[in-house]
Amino acid sequence: MILLTFSPFRALHLRTAVLIAGVAAALGPAVAEGPPAVPDSTARAAPLGLADCLATAFSQNRELIRARKRVEEVESDAVVVRSRLMPRVSLTAGYDALRAEGDADTRDQLASELLLEQRLFEFGPDAASEIQLRADLRKAVFDYQDKVYEVSARVWELYHLILLKDQQIALRVASRQNFEATFARQQARFEKRLASEEQKLQAELNVLEEELSINRIRREQLRDKMELLRLIGRPIGLDLRLGGELEPFAVDQDEAVGRALVHDVEIGVTEQLLDEQRRVLREIGWEYAPDLSADAGVGDGRRRAGLTVGREGGTWGVGVETGLTLDEADPPEDVGEATWSARVQARIPIFEGGARLGREGLERARLQGLQVQLRDLRASVELGVRQAYQSMLEAEETQRLQEKSVVIARRRLEIKQQVQEKGGQVDEAVLENFRQQFFTAQEVLFQNQETYISRQAELRRLMGYVE
Repeated sequence: MILLTFSPFRALHLRTAVLIAGVAAALGPAVAEGPPAVPDSTARAAPLGLADCLATAFSQNRELIRARKRVEEVESDAVVVRSRLMPRVSLTAGYDALRAEGDADTRDQLASELLLEQRLFEFGPDAASEIQLRADLRKAVFDYQDKVYEVSARVWELYHLILLKDQQIALRVASRQNFEATFARQQARFEKRLASEEQKLQAELNVLEEELSINRIRREQLRDKMELLRLIGRPIGLDLRLGGELEPFAVDQDEAVGRALVHDVEIGVTEQLLDEQRRVLREIGWEYAPDLSADAGVGDGRRRAGLTVGREGGTWGVGVETGLTLDEADPPEDVGEATWSARVQARIPIFEGGARLGREGLERARLQGLQVQLRDLRASVELGVRQAYQSMLEAEETQRLQEKSVVIARRRLEIKQQVQEKGGQVDEAVLENFRQQFFTAQEVLFQNQETYISRQAELRRLMGYVE
């Protein structure tokens, strides 16, 4: 059984490359990494679409950059681990001088040798440094993947919340204009003594309430814009303008579940741990393999070559070395005569008190526990996605019904106001109650709209959806 030393790394490297390439392809051309340029204060920023925000976040978001750099750090450590299978060339030189107290001459010696060492291959259990490197790389890759899902879902949510607040502000402005028109009529009627001062003040109060609501929505929108600017790596004070329309996240429930099972981070980590545990269980048998140590060589006084087999930890390695003497003060007498040497030593374990059986049972139980954990994770992810999908549908239906409630509340208020303006007898308490019902229905609608967007974003995060 020969160990393919770096094949486990290829799977994680491939996952990293596929993740980065998939995100880049989904988001389109991304802005080059690095600090964004400082905008001209006199220039008006161009409108950004959703794809622009996601692409800019992918390339400029500082949390994602740090996560990518962490992956690069661990991949750089892989070069150090791989170096043990690369050739090593060294030149050794030495100078010795000896002089006795009564001797006028100094006896000196100069010697140098060129040495080439190469580890050919390894067999047996994986090297400890390689196992640790795989664990570090696995953590870095999946941390980055989780951060991509989190940032992209939040960018999508903020983008749609900002567009939604544009619509809410437009509705509030139209409502304020209607109340301003009503206030103007009531003021004219008051001057002609056709309306009471209370009616005029109530109309003015309605205008002020709408103005307060508009200011509140604008402040909320400003906070969302500042957070979005931070997520996409732009200066916080930039004049952010978004171009696009509100688009509901249309996806089939079974498709959402299938995608989540493929992209879920915890499932990915557990699958990798399961593969590692299978490797540990397979390598239990090597504990009763002979503990082998061997070396063989040939040399002629100036040139030498050797083959060695040795064990480091639980891994055996086969290496070769060759040396060439460049300069030697006292060459050996047998220069030019080939000499051969060989040594083999093996320790064969026969019985060690059943320790191997105990360890095999322990590792097999861990393997079965991970298999159960993986099945439970899949069920848990499916449950979470289906619940999130139903919550999204519930929010959508609630929003649709609340829109009808707002239309009805507005119409009832208009009817009462028209009756009052025509000189009909309308109780002010009843009219005020209708106004409050309208304001409340409108506020609830706005909250439902934001809840609908947030639940869509949560479903996207659970699915690992970055497009």
